[in-house]
Amino acid sequence: MKPVLILLTSFLLMQPALAKDPDPANGGRLFNASACNTPELTSPSPAIADLAQLEKAVRDCDVNHNINWYDDEIHDVVAYLNQTYYKFGSK
Repeated sequence: MKPVLILLTSFLLMQPALAKDPDPANGGRLFNASACNTPELTSPSPAIADLAQLEKAVRDCDVNHNINWYDDEIHDVVAYLNQTYYKFGSK
């Protein structure tokens, strides 16, 4: 019985995390409370031409300011910035 429980537990642990839709409201709270809230990210520029570049800019800011957001929090911040400033459309 014990080997069966171990096997079933290992199958559960191998399941990928369920992806959730980004939450722009949470992204706004995170962004506004962070050191990333700067004109570089809130003023759309040619340097950020699509969602991938916006996500890269948010990840760079996260690393540079040692914020340590989780991936879902980064996606929330990107969704907030896109909805509020960039208007690129969905991923």
